[in-house]
Amino acid sequence: MLKRLPTTKELYAFLVTGQKLSFTHAAELLNLSQGAVSRQVISLEKYLGVELFYRHARGLHLTPAGMKFLPQVEQALGQLGNAIESLSTENGKLRIKAPTCILPWLLPRLISFRSTHPEIEVELTSTAGHGVNFSTENFQAAIVYGQQQDPQLSYRELFEEILTPMCIPALPGVERLVESPTYLQDLTWLHASESQRDWKLWLEHAGLGDLQAGQNQHFDTLDMATNAAQRGFGITIGDVTLSAEELASGRLIAPFEARVTSGFHYFLVYPNQMVVDPRLVKFGDWLVM
Repeated sequence: MLKRLPTTKELYAFLVTGQKLSFTHAAELLNLSQGAVSRQVISLEKYLGVELFYRHARGLHLTPAGMKFLPQVEQALGQLGNAIESLSTENGKLRIKAPTCILPWLLPRLISFRSTHPEIEVELTSTAGHGVNFSTENFQAAIVYGQQQDPQLSYRELFEEILTPMCIPALPGVERLVESPTYLQDLTWLHASESQRDWKLWLEHAGLGDLQAGQNQHFDTLDMATNAAQRGFGITIGDVTLSAEELASGRLIAPFEARVTSGFHYFLVYPNQMVVDPRLVKFGDWLVM
């Protein structure tokens, strides 16, 4: 008789908790209560007969057994997901995850792809975040922002991030920028993060590294900062590819010729597999046309 194996719920609870080292964060990702996640991990520990975590007042740490078990569980669940996916029919949906900031660029391409390939149904899920975990999220591919870092993923570059200041043509004070870029300090700078990384990068590139804003406004994402700029709240650093339509229509202007590459890219990523879904290949080919 086969020995009963731990449930996938227990394994997923351990996997996400081990990655986040927090029952609270794991519960949020798994859409469960913190107590439920903790109980599932305890049940798994009892089944294995070993402790997987050191539990301290300051947080969780993996035990040696937990550190050894975590990559094995991640690989096993990934293989199980791939096996299930391989049994899906050709008419199944192609599930894609993408950050909201890329939707202005992605949606026209998705519409034209569906028009040309009506037999391939794409189910798009958008989120504010840029990451994906194929071990715990039911997607076949995702569009991510960053650099090629994970050897377990296949990357197809969509475009490189190129940054420059942007604002509406009627923003009070923007006309003075023609006289001198130092008048930027009289405007409100809109930031896509607390680090102000994009502004610092562009200012250094433009030889204005010592310039400071009169006022700063921070947002959680690039698209929120860009939307605020379109409403006249100030001037932001935007990606010329993502904002191409707004710049072409004149809804936004780029007052300076200086552009800077951030070193980051947008990629279509999916797990490394011996056989890649041909629908995914077609979709990737369409995006990079």
